[in-house]
Amino acid sequence: MSIVTKSFPLSLLMAILTTPSTAANELSLQLQNGSEQVTVSPVSLKLDWQLTDKQNISINSPALLVNGKPQTPSELSQTGTNRASWTLLPSKITVKATYGEVLELAFDASTMDPIDRNKPVSLNWFNLNDSQTNELYLPFSEGMRIPTDNSQWAQYLADNHSGANTTQDLKMPFWSSQQAGHFITVQLANPTNNELTFVNNSKTSGNKKYNAHKIDMTATHYFTALNQDEPFVIRMSIGANMLDGAKRYRQWRIKHGQAEPLTKKIIQTPAVEKMIGASQVYLFGSDGISPEDVINWWQLKNWYFTHSTLTIPAEANKELKALTQGKDWFSHYHKQLLVDSINASLRAKYPAPQPTLANNGIAAQFNAVQLRKKWLAQHAQPYLISSREWGQALSEDMITALEQSGINKLWLGLDNWMPAFYQPKMVDKAKQAGYLVATYDSYNTAIPLGLNDGWLTAQLPNAIRKQCAIELADGSKKKGFRGNGYYLNPQCHLDYVQQRVKDIVKYGRFNSLFLDVDGTAMAREDYQAKSNESQMLTAFNHRMDWIAKNTGVVLGSEDGNSLTTTGTAFAHGLETIGFGWTDKDMKSNKASPYYLGRWYPDHKPDFFFKTTNVKEPYKTLLFAPQYRVPLYQAVFHDEVINSHHWHSDSLKFSNVQTERDLISMLYNTPAMVHLSRDEAKSANSPRIKALKHYQEGYEPIHQQLWDKQLVDFKWLDNKGNIQQTRFSDGSTITANFSDKLFKSRQTSLAPHTIIADLSNGKKVSWVSK
Repeated sequence: MSIVTKSFPLSLLMAILTTPSTAANELSLQLQNGSEQVTVSPVSLKLDWQLTDKQNISINSPALLVNGKPQTPSELSQTGTNRASWTLLPSKITVKATYGEVLELAFDASTMDPIDRNKPVSLNWFNLNDSQTNELYLPFSEGMRIPTDNSQWAQYLADNHSGANTTQDLKMPFWSSQQAGHFITVQLANPTNNELTFVNNSKTSGNKKYNAHKIDMTATHYFTALNQDEPFVIRMSIGANMLDGAKRYRQWRIKHGQAEPLTKKIIQTPAVEKMIGASQVYLFGSDGISPEDVINWWQLKNWYFTHSTLTIPAEANKELKALTQGKDWFSHYHKQLLVDSINASLRAKYPAPQPTLANNGIAAQFNAVQLRKKWLAQHAQPYLISSREWGQALSEDMITALEQSGINKLWLGLDNWMPAFYQPKMVDKAKQAGYLVATYDSYNTAIPLGLNDGWLTAQLPNAIRKQCAIELADGSKKKGFRGNGYYLNPQCHLDYVQQRVKDIVKYGRFNSLFLDVDGTAMAREDYQAKSNESQMLTAFNHRMDWIAKNTGVVLGSEDGNSLTTTGTAFAHGLETIGFGWTDKDMKSNKASPYYLGRWYPDHKPDFFFKTTNVKEPYKTLLFAPQYRVPLYQAVFHDEVINSHHWHSDSLKFSNVQTERDLISMLYNTPAMVHLSRDEAKSANSPRIKALKHYQEGYEPIHQQLWDKQLVDFKWLDNKGNIQQTRFSDGSTITANFSDKLFKSRQTSLAPHTIIADLSNGKKVSWVSK
């Protein structure tokens, strides 16, 4: 085999580049793979791909800048027909290009001078050819299909996603674009320290707009003092289908040992089987008693103020003490206030000590709860139902109602572990019914004592808050969630986390756990620990993997981002992502039809239970089925069971409920329904009936498809109202998003309906109500 090597001295390159008749992009390399050829410009990184049919596809417009400055290639060499390398000057970044199954570019900054921690080196390397690109496919959620000539999308991307990173923000480290029926995918083999920029390129002249392609997209990689020795590697490929990029990424994950199918997770944790066909429920309320536990309000009120000897909150003294039976009305507000006050008084009477490094306080919290419950039963039992039946999030009548509804597969999540401490027998009852019972937990923000003592997960020892706080390049500490406390490095005091998790699972009797944030790939550099973003991702994965292997629980996390899924069987976040965080109509304007609701009362926050509408442009851009594509499911359907962000359960948005329902069924993902004690009194409660309806469609389909790959997605009409997914066993799911009957040779499909034709011979029809 002969090897041809070409080397161009710097003086010759400079002469070429400075010759007026020679454009910079004419200095190019041709890399070949069979009958296809890629032309690479070392000067600008302009990339053109010539296909077998001689059609040319522009996969990258001129983009190359280092710290905002053009570069000159030096020491250029080409080996054989498919490899080349060169060095960029003056930056000294080396570049290697290899063209095989894919085109791979590797940038190496290890030969540069040492990088100052406050002066990262920017490498501008990608520039979308917006004049030729028709559509973008972006995994900012499950998957967005974006026509590049859509002015709404152009503005939305510029306003909401410009500046996005490719670890947390991009849920999988690739994107695709469509040119003339071909789908170009860019995958970041090293996805850390990147930034995407979106520009609304529409131009105006007077009152006229021109330039049909409005969206432009660029990408920048940053070499830092902590990642300088990590090469930045890009993989580019061309396919014939919108899912080809996702499929190629799936195979890359398998090849590199990153994939963990559910079949493997069930062997390690048999309880994962309970997730198959299970809808997902969050139960709200964390205190000992609820209004449903009271049988005599006036006597309870009189006992509380005259005989209990409890310390009574000021609001209760003001609002309740003077109320007189026969004269005043004991309103719903008064009832809730009395119950909340009694619960608060009991917490004050039997407090749990603050955690220390030596004692995480979980056992003390459990013991304090038992004392509160025992004391109240001894002193106020005549005014309350049996203490066995008390509870807010977790109560006997709620579990009984779920059982009586016929729902036998459920994941039940609590927003903290205290309800399970109050009613451990109800946890056992739920598990006996076949359900998974989980608590929300997190180790990413630590707050000072007294700031928000109800935020249990953030109640971490002061030593952890100070020692584990992430230190930014400028020397400051990274502020925690909503600016409270500090964000923590997951490598720090792992032994404390492991022991607290074990204790929570032990005392709460949980068989599942939702670990917030770890699954979001929230990678940061920590200059105190001298750990870079890649090392932080590894630490998140290690923490989740330890929990999954050492506690026996079915583990889930937020998002289920592709970079941080180790050990997780389920995730919440990608089927409906959080959106409009700063929109005043949604956040604070209580008169708006789009207002999401208050964050109280604690046992049933409006934010989670209030039904509202979605405003434009979110209504169209995020929920219209024409702009959705199952990129995540094409990679993870048989690996991570994903659902909605818990801010937006399946019943939250009335004006897009049909779209959300059908998309979930089409992609074979579970519904999420929030429940409170008063919303789950019987099997006929509206929310339980809604949950049962979702289960009737989802369970039989998922039981067939849980271990199958989603392999195809297509429209059966030209408007995207009729869509179909196909799975690796040949099963198909077809959805009619329109309000008209759809007929074809193969099927007749009613409005707002899905039909699943399963390979086991079953046919499942389900309609969104």
